[in-house]
Order: sequence, then structure tokens, then C-alpha cells
Amino acid sequence: MRNGFRLLVLFGALLTTLFLAASAIADDGIGVVDERTGEWYLRDPGTGETTSFYYGNPRDIPFVGDWDCDGDATPGLYRQGDGYVYLRDSNSQGNADLKFFFGNPGDVPLAGDWNGDGCDTVSIYRPSQGRFYIINKLGSGDAGLGAADISYAFGNPGDKPFSGDFDGDGTDTVGVARNGWVYVTNVHATGGGTGFEFGEHSDRILAGSWTGGADTVGRYLTSAGVFGLRHTNTAGGDDAQIEYGNSHTVPIAGDFGSLPGGDEAPPSPPPYPDVGGSGKRLIYSNSGQRVWWVDENDNLVDTYLVTGRKGIPPPGLYHVFSKSAQAYAPYGGITMKWMVRFVPPKTIIKPWDGRLNQWSYGFHGIPIYPDETQLHTILGQFGSGGCVRQDDHQAEALFHWTPVGTPVYVVP
Repeated sequence: MRNGFRLLVLFGALLTTLFLAASAIADDGIGVVDERTGEWYLRDPGTGETTSFYYGNPRDIPFVGDWDCDGDATPGLYRQGDGYVYLRDSNSQGNADLKFFFGNPGDVPLAGDWNGDGCDTVSIYRPSQGRFYIINKLGSGDAGLGAADISYAFGNPGDKPFSGDFDGDGTDTVGVARNGWVYVTNVHATGGGTGFEFGEHSDRILAGSWTGGADTVGRYLTSAGVFGLRHTNTAGGDDAQIEYGNSHTVPIAGDFGSLPGGDEAPPSPPPYPDVGGSGKRLIYSNSGQRVWWVDENDNLVDTYLVTGRKGIPPPGLYHVFSKSAQAYAPYGGITMKWMVRFVPPKTIIKPWDGRLNQWSYGFHGIPIYPDETQLHTILGQFGSGGCVRQDDHQAEALFHWTPVGTPVYVVP
């Protein structure tokens, strides 16, 4: 969508090493938001310069839209803690110009110009139903938005939604991403649409007017900080790639209008250690509490902070030997999603005293208590019993990216 919201869904991709200049984007700009701090970074598509400012709280869901109908996309936030949307009419630090209560727990906000009137509004995708609820007005205060103007099912429950003006008619519609496939529609109705292969399971998919005209798809590899842009809504690889962001940033895109520039771009992710080896592989730094994914062409695919146990497992080469979407701890009724095991039972985990581990260790999501609450985890700090905890979306992506047999290099 030209000036609308680009909500993105998470997860990584195999990327090439070609990065084109700022002229690769001729219309919409790209940006990222640091989900830890609420700092926004907007990249001017003509100059490549960055404008940064703070807006929102950690873990707010960021998006952009033209809320005041002036032609410029500006910040929006959805705060799951209180169920409110917070919209701002300029790309600068400050308070919200408009806020209102919005949606149900678990809903995903989408925004766009759904009726072609030149103004963006916020709408809903409900993952449990695979259903979109389109609303052509903005709310105010505590009243909420009331009934949707249009609702329809598109795609499958659990798909990852985005929106754009895919036929260039001035009206935004929706798309969904699913396991390396993208499906877009040009009408607000169930059925129809066009599907094509683009990206990987773990990509965040967005849309924008990258070269002028209708919106086309793009993808974002969050932890590698790379936008991959396609110039047609057809199957294929990236037509342009731009490095921007890191493991803590969430991507956005839109026509941001005139930006002052002159600020520092977000820091790039750290390179992976040289441990030798070749082919698809994982590298886990125990002291740094960080994991890197490296593809068969030695490209960095993903990197992020994790939580493991100090000194365990000892440095060395391991291999993924089994996977399961759901795993169980041998105590407390604790469960873990997206388990990727690489340290078998009866492995020496403390060389200084020859101690063996009783259970296998692996990568997985944040453990869950029987009451559905998650174990307290601060990624980047030691805290596990021996496994390596990841954010759930990263754990799911790793599960799908990593086949049995993948080498895992553990470094001090």
C-alpha cells in the first residue's frame, strides 16, 4: 500500500549478498522500529539518509498510515497491554494525536486506504478465524470502533497478514504469507486472489511501491537486517536488497514524505565467528549468548540473543539429531515448543569432572508453565538448565530452517 500500514510477520530467509544503492526504492521508503526501546528509524528512498525519533513503549506493535489524509505515512502503534491504538500525524517524537480502544486479544492490526478516499484507517485480522474485519473510520477515546464495514475470510487460519494496493487502483486490499508462498487479492471478498512463491517460511512479508505504481511484495530478514524487494507480484527472488536494521528491529514501509535526515542508521548485526566448516550450519556463542544461522553459501541468515547455561555444553562440534514441535521437561509440567536437539543424552557436559547429562539439550522457545504463563527469561543472559531458549517466533523459524544433521558449532 502506498501510504498504508505495513504490518509484518516474523521469520528469516536465505539471502544473496547483493545490496543495491538508495535508488533501488523510487517511491516508498523503508524503516525499522527497535521493539526494545521504541526508537524509529526512517530511511529516505532518495538519499539513503536516516531520520530517527522515539515513539511508543517496548513491545508495542508498530505500523504506519496516512491518518490525517495529507499524503504522508506516519507512526501508529497497537499496545496489547491496554488494547489501544495510538496514532501520530508527524514523523517526530511526541504524544499521540489520536488514540482509541481496538480489537480483541490476539487480533493483528492492519491499516490502509480500504475505500479509496485518500485516508488510511486501522482494521483487524483475526488469526484464529483467518478473517479480516475492514473498518473505514478511526475511533476516539474508549468507545471503540463498533461493527466492521466489511468482513471476509481470506487464506487459512494462522496465515501472516499484510496489505497493499496491488493493482494500483488507489484502494488497498489484503494479502497473506504462508510457508514461502504469498497470496494477494484485489477485492474485499472471500476467495479468489493470486498465489506465488516468494521468500521463506521465516520471512516477514510487507508491500510497497518500490519503483512507482502498484504495490509489490517485499520481505525482511529481521536479525540480518535485510530488506528483499520484488518488483512484480509474481514468483521469483529479490530484485533489490538493502541492509537496514538488526535483531531488535521490526520493519515498516511507506511514503514518509519529506524527512530531515542526518541521524545515525540502526546498528548492523554482529558478524558470525569464523569456526571453519562449510554448508548450512548454526553457531552458538555461550559467553555471548547469541546464535547465528549461516547458509550453504556462507551468508548470514539470522542472528539474535538467546538464553542458555554458562559453560554448557562445552565448546565443540555437535549435530542436530532430532526435532519435535512440542517437548516436555522432566519436572514441573513445563513444556517447550519447537525443540531442535543437538546434545544427546550421556554427553560429557562438564569436562572438568566428567559429568554426563541425563537428558538431551537443544534450541527451543520460551518454556511454558501448566497455567500457560512463560518462565521468566531475559534473552542475552544465562538462565536455563542447559537448553538454549529463543523468542517463540525465532524458535519456530529455526525449527523449519534446520534439518536433522545440521552442524552446530558451540564456541566459548
